[in-house]
Amino acid sequence: MLLLVLPWDAEADASAEWRYLRRWLAGEARSIFDEVEVVSGLPVRLPREAEAVLVLESCRVLIGRASLRRMRRELTRGAASARGAVYATDLTTTGPEAGNDLFTLADFQQAEAAWLAGGGEDPAAAPADAGGRAHGRAAVADGASPAVLLAPEAVARWAAGERPGGPRAGLCYQFIDYYGGERADVLPLLPDDLGPASSVLEVGCGRAATGALIGERFGCRVVGIELNPEAAAAAGERLDRVIRGDAQTLEPGETFDAIVAFELFEHLTDGQDFLERAAGWLRPGGRMVLSVPNVGHYSVVEDLIAGRWDYVPMGLLCATHVRFFTRRTLEDWLHAAGFDRYRIDAQTTPLPERLDALPESLAPDRESLATAGFYVSIFP
Repeated sequence: MLLLVLPWDAEADASAEWRYLRRWLAGEARSIFDEVEVVSGLPVRLPREAEAVLVLESCRVLIGRASLRRMRRELTRGAASARGAVYATDLTTTGPEAGNDLFTLADFQQAEAAWLAGGGEDPAAAPADAGGRAHGRAAVADGASPAVLLAPEAVARWAAGERPGGPRAGLCYQFIDYYGGERADVLPLLPDDLGPASSVLEVGCGRAATGALIGERFGCRVVGIELNPEAAAAAGERLDRVIRGDAQTLEPGETFDAIVAFELFEHLTDGQDFLERAAGWLRPGGRMVLSVPNVGHYSVVEDLIAGRWDYVPMGLLCATHVRFFTRRTLEDWLHAAGFDRYRIDAQTTPLPERLDALPESLAPDRESLATAGFYVSIFP
């Protein structure tokens, strides 16, 4: 039996994204261990049948069956057995791809396979993945890992603050803070003349990191709409006003000089209705700014060619997306909603060299393949 320690709070419980990841993690663990029990903290007394304890740093950590299989094996032999701990290295902090977004689950699994094939702690030992990228294992301090597999006899020492050394026998990925992300990249899209007399509405404001940044930068009043009640309560400490609820049904009861919504549009069941309603919340001369993912990105296209469409808790194939867009789809939706004055700017990523071999007979849209998302500026 595996005891999976997954930090959990009211905000995570109100998040469909993190609930999805929790179920996915439990499923991956059950493929390696006969039984899995998920708890939010280390218990005072372990179940008698517990074979190992997997401790995750946050509810945002993804770790799959291949790494768990290797970590389980390492825990039962050699130095790891004596120390009682085996760690996973965080892909977000390791190798030349550190800090890059995880586009699809296949991205992670390819990096994981290459990492596990490296066979040692030497960063040069890890081979390149299918895209020609080397995923080396950079050295990390003992205990510095978002995921550790503990033998039962080591749990009490871990709970007391001891972080024993041990091998890095797996790879994991820690997603960004879903409700706490700051989007400084969108500031240039806002009107230049925003000031103390202006008001901005952020739909899906999370804990208001971006909304607070807008208020600081422009000195304007900022209002937020947030569905997650815990995130909304935190946002209330940073914004002038926060409305808790579903943006598809509520009315803010006031108008704004700008409305912003980042990675929200694709979650709405009736995005056109939202756009039409939101246009009525704008003052004359105002604008809406959206950030929307592109389903035509090469990572998704390659997955489809390979017969895959894997949901993840965040990203291009987020488990809570109900609509998927390309540039043309966005244009069609904007026209259908009655908007003819807009601008769409691509958020691009480098294209792997392997895509140079695509035959022109396929008529590949290389701009779309290189686009992870779009900035959409609407001028009603």
